[in-house]
Amino acid sequence: MRCISPSVLLALGLMLVTLVSQCHGQELYVGFYKDKCWRYNVEQIVFNVVKAKFAKDPTIVAGLIRLQFHDCIVRGCDASILLDGPKTEKTAKPNQSLQGFYVVDAAKAALEKACPGVVSCADVLNIAARSAVFLAGGKWYYVETGRRDGLVSKQSEALANLPSENMAVRDAVDMLSELHTVTTSNTVYTTSTTPGSQMHE
Repeated sequence: MRCISPSVLLALGLMLVTLVSQCHGQELYVGFYKDKCWRYNVEQIVFNVVKAKFAKDPTIVAGLIRLQFHDCIVRGCDASILLDGPKTEKTAKPNQSLQGFYVVDAAKAALEKACPGVVSCADVLNIAARSAVFLAGGKWYYVETGRRDGLVSKQSEALANLPSENMAVRDAVDMLSELHTVTTSNTVYTTSTTPGSQMHE
């Protein structure tokens, strides 16, 4: 079993901040859901769900960060990774070991009870990943919201844009560098983590 250090997880989380600007939907801004969910605070609801799941299983941090990365790298942050069906992104080999879906589902279910049909799954995923980074000891950062959920999810696009688990690091860097910058302080991080990876102090 391979262990993932908190520093690597947080670095991945911070990289995602640079990805969330490439999104599917209207103009994004911090506080998009203010006064749109009755008296409820959308981001607090998501945070509370993630916090409860984190208390039982700290490895959800790696799962949510990787889930968000795999979503954003293909079609932008549109939650297309969450769509079920034959030949969707979820069925691509690099995505078959993704974890954290149940956390996003739980957060979305909680929001649907508060204000049905208001908050997109794409925003839930991005807020959940930010919450996970913070719970793991990272700095709180603001998430611009207002994304719309994508309706298209293709296995072929995931395969074309995501490095395989067996790809050499240099090849993975070359592949991703065409889309996004993935180097921080001369350290390279790939998106592949072993199922059941644990975070150690």
